[in-house]
Amino acid sequence: MNTPPFSFGPGFSEIFTVTQLSIIAISILLMVLSITIYRNKNLKRIAFAIAIFAIFAIQHIINYVDAKVVDIMPDDMRYAMYSSMTLVIILLFFLAMVKK
Repeated sequence: MNTPPFSFGPGFSEIFTVTQLSIIAISILLMVLSITIYRNKNLKRIAFAIAIFAIFAIQHIINYVDAKVVDIMPDDMRYAMYSSMTLVIILLFFLAMVKK
């Protein structure tokens, strides 16, 4: 198991853990909230938000598991996947804004 490349000293590992778990929890909470809004209002744009929050949560779950729990993939592959997922999130945000 490799430490994150930005772990420079004592205390930074805990900051990484707390922020990753917080991001995961908030992303899942926002996804559930978006699903509730979608069911109640039936707004099509909310489907983009559901996908965005789901991808964001998955992205950070994989990052956390790979960095802190078990090394499931090489770091260069994780960085490429992380960047690709971020690109998909940005594209979904763009589509949500311009779609009528």
